[in-house]
Amino acid sequence: MKYETVTGPFSAFYDPMKAIYDELMAKHGGDFDKVRAEMPKVNYVVSSLPKYIREALGTMAESLWFSAEDFAKQLNHHPELTITEYANVFNKIKDCTEIYESGALKVALITEYERPYVVILKTTGNHSEAYIVSLHTSRSGYLKRIRKHKRLC
Repeated sequence: MKYETVTGPFSAFYDPMKAIYDELMAKHGGDFDKVRAEMPKVNYVVSSLPKYIREALGTMAESLWFSAEDFAKQLNHHPELTITEYANVFNKIKDCTEIYESGALKVALITEYERPYVVILKTTGNHSEAYIVSLHTSRSGYLKRIRKHKRLC
């Protein structure tokens, strides 16, 4: 299945996808599984991936993507996050200096912003693409647990 790609400011992705999410939630009476299944096949290009992050993730992907389906999940699970928080954290990802292994997923810690954020990353099975699957604020106890995992960079 071919995905459309959106680049530029995060608002170019956030505003239309949020409107679609809200419409689908109303249409399906809050049935999140139906909403997520109907989200458009669109990926937002979050950032280019520096070589050291590509190596840590085991991918040759040039870009990090955020899909509309995962954005819907974010809106459902983390409604407290603002468009400004997303944009600021996304701008910091390419400067991330802590990436940890956590099973099949990778955890990038973004702590240089106003409060700690955890960004969960994954690659496709063939490692040709890299995605953000979750972003959330974190407490120090959770950060300590993450930092016990194998550090990749």
